[in-house]
Amino acid sequence: MTEGRHDAVDPPREVEALAPGEMPSPRRIEAFSDGVFSIIITLLVLDLHVPRLTALHGAPLAAVLLDQWPVYVAFMLSFLQVGVIWANHHSMFHYIHRTDHGLLVYNLLLLLCVAVLPFTTAILSEYIRGDDAQRRIAAQIYSGALVAVGVAFNVVWQHALNTRLVHPHSDRHRLYALRRHWLLAPVLYAVAFGLAFVNVYVSVTMYAVLLFYYALPGQMVLRWITASQARKALTE
Repeated sequence: MTEGRHDAVDPPREVEALAPGEMPSPRRIEAFSDGVFSIIITLLVLDLHVPRLTALHGAPLAAVLLDQWPVYVAFMLSFLQVGVIWANHHSMFHYIHRTDHGLLVYNLLLLLCVAVLPFTTAILSEYIRGDDAQRRIAAQIYSGALVAVGVAFNVVWQHALNTRLVHPHSDRHRLYALRRHWLLAPVLYAVAFGLAFVNVYVSVTMYAVLLFYYALPGQMVLRWITASQARKALTE
């Protein structure tokens, strides 16, 4: 009797939690990523330097500060770039409800690409006023890093879709719209990379346009794609 009752007892929760193949919660991956994003976005400000009093050589402080405009522009662009990446990363993990080893690896690859941005930002701000060759290389390095970020971001999302890591009750039309929406990023940054061969300042302007798109009209486009897919599904 006692032996039969013992066999019927459910295994402890601690044993279930340590079952083989168990992976970290998506919330843990997101929390770790948030920490990395916050460090990266903080490192950007380290490129802003206060002019030393002894280095003014009689020049007005306002003129010296204004002379550093490339640093300010590069800082604002990169700060907003990282902010947009973080916001979209947050949106992506809203739909991911479980993880696997591949997701961990691809997410780390994404963070690696984003972590390079303070370095590429410093290059852009330093050499944007150099000669044509220096400006071109600086813009290409900056654009290339953003292309890598866009590709890595889409690899994470595509892996989550292919391996069904997203919530099973997620709106499939919304998932399709997000895929189309995020696929635009590496393509458009590749265009900015190509523009650097023609005109560096046009390439830099492209970054600002993309930031505007993903911050404002991009959300409207996303809703339009979702609604369009839903209407298309009804007619099939």
